[in-house]
Amino acid sequence: MANQRRYDAFLLVALATSAANAAEEKQPDNGTDPTKQTQAVTVAYEHIALRDGFYRGTFKPSYKLPLGPHSSVTLLVPIVRTDTAGNEDYDLGDASLKLSYVYKLTRDHGIVLQGEVVFDTAGRPELGGNATVLKGTVIYAKFLQGGAIFAPTLGLNEGFGPDGRTVRSLVADFYYVPKLSDPRYYVTFDPALTADVENDAEFASVAVTIGRVIGPAFGGSSQVYVKPGVFLGGERSADWGIEIGYKVIGF
Repeated sequence: MANQRRYDAFLLVALATSAANAAEEKQPDNGTDPTKQTQAVTVAYEHIALRDGFYRGTFKPSYKLPLGPHSSVTLLVPIVRTDTAGNEDYDLGDASLKLSYVYKLTRDHGIVLQGEVVFDTAGRPELGGNATVLKGTVIYAKFLQGGAIFAPTLGLNEGFGPDGRTVRSLVADFYYVPKLSDPRYYVTFDPALTADVENDAEFASVAVTIGRVIGPAFGGSSQVYVKPGVFLGGERSADWGIEIGYKVIGF
């Protein structure tokens, strides 16, 4: 009888573990884990309230293509308009190509290396940075107990404009994703510090993303999100911004 009770207890534990693992596997991929290299298409619009009463609006269509289980490439082709120069027509902005590689991944943490090229493709000078910029980024993703993710990031941007002007900046990002009880929803917190080395300027920013997984679409999982943010510091280039987007993941 004692052996039977031990067997029954063992069976219950095994079933509970299997059920928990199955539930975890069914969690929708909402794109918040930087170590997941999942195919995705995003269509978003971003409005930035620049200083001195100007604005910048950007359509941000992007495509993320996995190159294998540990790497991916992302193409972004922005369409931009702004009133800083008196012409508010939309035109091509600075397109970019980003390569991501998961250098290490365990149950406890992951390390992601990223290299990105921002091309000087803007149709008008005020719609881009007027320089080709190389970006190198290191992400350390810590998987916390309970399912949350803390992923601090350090990035270096280096580039040169056609007139020889140097572009150099450092960005420290402190990305955090709490675990919500309802897997259809997600929230991310994204405080960052930016140092413009060439111009000796520093500013901070804080953005919060609130998203909801809608359901199956185009062979993948679709979601909508809104991402408001604010810029802080006397040397900031903008006051606030908001991005609204639609994304399909894993098709």
